[in-house]
Amino acid sequence: MVQMRSRSRFRCALLAAVAIGTLAPGASALAQEQRRVEYKIEAGDLGEALKAVSRRSGKEIIFTSEAVLGRSAPALHGTYSADEAVRALLDASDLVAQFRKDVIIIRGRSEPSGGLTDRSADANEITVTGSRIRGSEPVSPVIVATRDDIRRQGISDLGTYARSLVQNFSGGQNPGIAAGGQGGSENVTSSSALNLRGLGPDATLTLFNGHRVAYDAIGQGVDISAVPLAAVDRVEVVADGSSALYGSDAVAGVANVILRRDYSGAEASARFGAATDGGDVEQQYNFVTGSRWASGGLMTAFDFRHSTPITARQRTYTQTNDPTETLLNGQTQYSVVMAGHQNLSDSAKFDVDGQYTHRTNSICVNFTATDGCLTSGSSIDVKTQSWTLAPSLTFSVENSWELHLGTVIGESKVDQGVDTTFGSVLVEHQSGQYTNRVRSVEASGEGKLFSLPGGTARLAVGAGLRSTRFFIDVASLAGGVTTPRSEFSVKRDTYYAYGELSFPLVGPANQVPLIERLTLTGAVRYEDVSHVGDVATPKLGLIYAPSRSIAFKFSWGKSFKAPTLYQTGQPRTGYSQVGATFYTPPSPRPGTVLYLVGGNPDLKPERATSWTATATITPSLIEGLTIEASYFRINYRDRAVAPIPNNSLAFVDIYKNYVTLDPTALQLQTAIAGASRILDRGGGNLATTNVVAIVSNYLQNAAKQTIRGVDIAADYPLAQTSRDKVTAHAAASYLQSNQQLSAGQPTIDLAGTIFQQPHWRASTSLDWQRGSLAVTGVYTYIGGSLDNRLAPSVKVGSYNSFDITARLDTTDTRGPFAGISFSLSALNIFNEKPPFIRSTGVTGYHYDSNNFPSVGRFLSLTVTKTF
Repeated sequence: MVQMRSRSRFRCALLAAVAIGTLAPGASALAQEQRRVEYKIEAGDLGEALKAVSRRSGKEIIFTSEAVLGRSAPALHGTYSADEAVRALLDASDLVAQFRKDVIIIRGRSEPSGGLTDRSADANEITVTGSRIRGSEPVSPVIVATRDDIRRQGISDLGTYARSLVQNFSGGQNPGIAAGGQGGSENVTSSSALNLRGLGPDATLTLFNGHRVAYDAIGQGVDISAVPLAAVDRVEVVADGSSALYGSDAVAGVANVILRRDYSGAEASARFGAATDGGDVEQQYNFVTGSRWASGGLMTAFDFRHSTPITARQRTYTQTNDPTETLLNGQTQYSVVMAGHQNLSDSAKFDVDGQYTHRTNSICVNFTATDGCLTSGSSIDVKTQSWTLAPSLTFSVENSWELHLGTVIGESKVDQGVDTTFGSVLVEHQSGQYTNRVRSVEASGEGKLFSLPGGTARLAVGAGLRSTRFFIDVASLAGGVTTPRSEFSVKRDTYYAYGELSFPLVGPANQVPLIERLTLTGAVRYEDVSHVGDVATPKLGLIYAPSRSIAFKFSWGKSFKAPTLYQTGQPRTGYSQVGATFYTPPSPRPGTVLYLVGGNPDLKPERATSWTATATITPSLIEGLTIEASYFRINYRDRAVAPIPNNSLAFVDIYKNYVTLDPTALQLQTAIAGASRILDRGGGNLATTNVVAIVSNYLQNAAKQTIRGVDIAADYPLAQTSRDKVTAHAAASYLQSNQQLSAGQPTIDLAGTIFQQPHWRASTSLDWQRGSLAVTGVYTYIGGSLDNRLAPSVKVGSYNSFDITARLDTTDTRGPFAGISFSLSALNIFNEKPPFIRSTGVTGYHYDSNNFPSVGRFLSLTVTKTF
């Protein structure tokens, strides 16, 4: 007890010291010295003046067209830094500017901070995720993080960033998930897929530079960690149903990884780190180079990352597991990313981006708690390769319209080898290959329609074709005999068309009492999915700002997810079983039961209806404060599931819709013909025995889910002086969700139960900058859960971690130390352990690997050199 109190006092003392040091008067500072440029800008349009400063200074300035609409700028004559020039231009306005090292973000008081409506000042072709209309403010809340924002948290890859989002669930297609599958999760490829609201990686759409890429493995998620952070400009995440804008998979939302458009010079970085409890020894090297010229630019990034695994012997809470059990996969990954653009004429531009990733990793799965996977278990080696190439053409035409033609080709291939051993004897070697391919072409246009009191009505339209293919080839070698286990190929073509409208009815210039801004939006998308069906999904939105200090947004829409290629292509298997002894209760009449499991080529799209209400407050009395709160609700139906969770209970009355009693000869023949194989489990030959029932437990559109909750985010500059800068950010998400597996079954809670999304997740950060030194502290909270697997149910504790990252830039302008920065990170500085859970088997883990990391305290040093 004394030790526990002592540790608690130490934590409090250390946190207090950090807070006092960070918030002390005069503790924050200016960014490093900026280049000063002479300006001769005459009084006129504010937007054009900002673009001129951006072009002359080389510093990106981001704002929306609505923020500067109808605003004038004073004349600017003299020599200024970029920050000074922007301050002078905004001096007489009510706009707010956020000054960062590489970018200046300008917003109105009614707009959220943090780059929610970011766009470049030197070009309007970059639209914000959540709308396809240039200059349009998205109705749905958008989470934006730049590359520097992510690095300041001590995060070095996009997978870790995705898992840090409070709206995201780290279970599913993520490394560190128990190989045995807590809650049905898998981590074989060591990929990282977004899983917003815990609806599954296949229900969150992930884009790179606004376009799709090939799916990863069998789950139809997208590996966001395939792109190195060094190649990223920013990440935008919309946690709201977006199928009306982006099509299938966007039920929970959409994420867009936006690459650097170009880069001038070169930057090399080396990072070394390790977990203090052992394992996860990491080394990472990346190199970014590129060039800008008058009519275009090019960026290329190279990244190498290697990490060692974390095993059970290295953690105190897995000492009952075999020491060789893999808790976190080790891996080696090489990545190359390229992005460029070239003006072909005054009205035509060519863009292209491409990516290649090669990753290898190994996993050790034990069948006992003592023998190890080389004695009794499976040793798994995986190689994953993915690539994408996306060229496009953009044409500017009359009346400010832009026409766009783009295409994407890509592939993700997984090669897996599994050696299974019993009693130190190799009994089987299994090899498998999983290949996903994507090909698409899309034509779109966006531009002005007509003038309205609040601005210009705009329209975005588009149509295209997307073709996806999935190949699987799994075979096993045992006793010198090779046996095919699973081999099939599925191809799907999707034809689609969409349209989006924006009607700014009232704007600031109209000076209407109690209506500072009023905008209506609408979108609809039609998709015809081969072998699945056609779907039309609408979305409506409203933005109402009664003043510059407050804005309300409301969105309503429908979304859908086509069944995955694995779900429709997976072979169906039949089992011949004895109805009287295999089931509880037994079959109504004694005899043989045909039990069917596996895929279903007749699956239809899953459908959802969602709505979100958001309030954004930027009070004029508290300069720089922004608070955003959203309430969301998703009604998700027709989810593809195996409707009977326990096959031995198939004859319970609530499953009667999936049981055919006393089948006819035709019904039996149809069932047998639909199965790729029939295995005898005691029931005998179906052609000669008395089949009294058919149990259809293959995938079907049966489940319903309801998801609702609240997201809250706040930003506040605690100190902004001529030398100092201190900024606070906080985000929290509360979630409730339940599921009914099929009609007639009870509705059960998902969120807040073990292996599922917790009710609460929260994160708070504090940034302090002084001269060439910047320090960031981050607090992360992951709520507890209820372990209801065994009676009595027990509560699982919450998780709290604290991170500190410090960056120091050298002040030398010449010589070998010029352009060097050092970054030191201490993540989970108090070495918080995952809360203890009960184990239901001898090889089970005593922690929830879906929600809580096994890394513990992690220390790293990064050295960066800019040339």
